[in-house]
Amino acid sequence: MEKSSLRVLIILALALKRHIIKVMFYSLEGILSQKTEKFVALENQGVGFRIFVSRETLEKLPKIGEKAKLFLHYHLREDAAELYGFLTREEMEFFELLTSVSGIGPKSALGLLGLSTVDDIKSAIVANKTEFLNRASGIGRKTAERIILELKSKLTSGNDGVSRLEGDLELEDALVDLGYDRSTSHQIVKKVAGAPVSFDERLKEALKLLGRK
Repeated sequence: MEKSSLRVLIILALALKRHIIKVMFYSLEGILSQKTEKFVALENQGVGFRIFVSRETLEKLPKIGEKAKLFLHYHLREDAAELYGFLTREEMEFFELLTSVSGIGPKSALGLLGLSTVDDIKSAIVANKTEFLNRASGIGRKTAERIILELKSKLTSGNDGVSRLEGDLELEDALVDLGYDRSTSHQIVKKVAGAPVSFDERLKEALKLLGRK
């Protein structure tokens, strides 16, 4: 093992022992060596870091073998130490805000971030859209209501953001009703989002992208 790699491992071991690793880790840049549905691996100085990421982050990361940078949140449990990664500082800070809600752990917060963009999730909270939050794994109605109760006053979202979210949800539900799965519908909606057109025009464009005449 190279001296630089050994030095990194020694520093990490000492930091973990002293419980100061949370202060040390802020971001990490390295070569993306593995991508799975739940985590990625970044190689830096000969050391591979397993980092849990949201679906939204996973979709935006580069290809394996390319360089990537993630902002980090360190979570220490009794039986494990875990890293959670985010493409932007805003996403990381919102993740930490979500985990401040009673009953919301890192995995639940990551599931919420996988629903859509940070702005969309904030809009859902401000607009009391419990049905949107319910789409995250492990988030029931009472938990969604608790998230809204504890965070709504801490967030701001313009009327445009709320209106756009409502339109996206309506279009996504329509595609699901037509027989498409929720994940595919969600991805298609993101591709046709933003244009100031009618619902029928957006639906037509979505079906075109799905290859349906």
